[in-house]
Amino acid sequence: MRSFALWYSTKNESLNKEATVHVNLWEKGENKKKYYFDFGLLIEDILDIESIYLYAPFPLKKEQVKDLGSIISNNRLASAIFNENFTTTDGEPKKLLVNGIEGKPEFFIYSLEINNQVEVSEFKRSKITPGTIIELKVNTINPTKISRYYFRIRLEVNKEVVHLINDEIKGVSFFSNQFTNTEVIDFRLNDIRSCSEELREKFNEGSKFQILAVHYLILRNANDMIIHHGKEINSRMLESDLWKSYIEGTNQNIIAYHIKSKAKKVFDTEMNKLKVSEYVEDFTDLTRFQYQKGTKKILLMYTLGVIVLGAVGGVLGNLLSSIIGL
Repeated sequence: MRSFALWYSTKNESLNKEATVHVNLWEKGENKKKYYFDFGLLIEDILDIESIYLYAPFPLKKEQVKDLGSIISNNRLASAIFNENFTTTDGEPKKLLVNGIEGKPEFFIYSLEINNQVEVSEFKRSKITPGTIIELKVNTINPTKISRYYFRIRLEVNKEVVHLINDEIKGVSFFSNQFTNTEVIDFRLNDIRSCSEELREKFNEGSKFQILAVHYLILRNANDMIIHHGKEINSRMLESDLWKSYIEGTNQNIIAYHIKSKAKKVFDTEMNKLKVSEYVEDFTDLTRFQYQKGTKKILLMYTLGVIVLGAVGGVLGNLLSSIIGL
């Protein structure tokens, strides 16, 4: 099971809460590669929500979870992340007010306290494969006039435990100083049918968000080649000076590939406006990337291996000759 899952708990089980989900996936490092999953949750109304739960299909410790609310509480970066010409207003601790525009209501970007408002617990999705549940405790937030809130966290995870991403070396050649890697990313959200029985039970114990949209961005080196089959995809080059505080340690040109799924809407003649007819139940996307890496280290290892094998073969040959008397 490779799917993430998202749900919430509330004292009033009859409440239906709408949410928009943003996911950014990017990586850093070569030999000891790390993947970063950034989850942004725009909750239309947090009143009476006690906790928000995110299941990640890999093991995590609390120190691998980071709040991004304080990082994006920057006027230019907020506009870039939401791809809107937003203006913001400071004022309240831990909250940045994003002013509404063109029929889109205002909301708060909230900075979570990792020590007090975030809990991380192991949850095995099978007998041998561990996953993690991240709990965001939002019941301590006391909204006044505005109950529309945005939370954003980052999950930092080592390559070897992320089974939803398969990175393989292809085409090693002694006549080239590069080889080709093919990376397959199988991203899923709320694909509950593929989940373990234990996780399905946990998911059904809570309340399911009515998802208005999922915006999935894969951030890649501009030299990588994408091979994609499925949903419509858009892309844009990121402004390095604007995003350098968000994407840590990068000095490369980055392209953001944007795949999205939105709720279906119909026009309500009585209300004279659009209304949702079908929410996003789940989201899946399979994407492949190919990229080049230098082979000097690998070729050196191969060369040393050939030398060692040659030396061992020579010693064994001489030993065999002495045994049989040649």
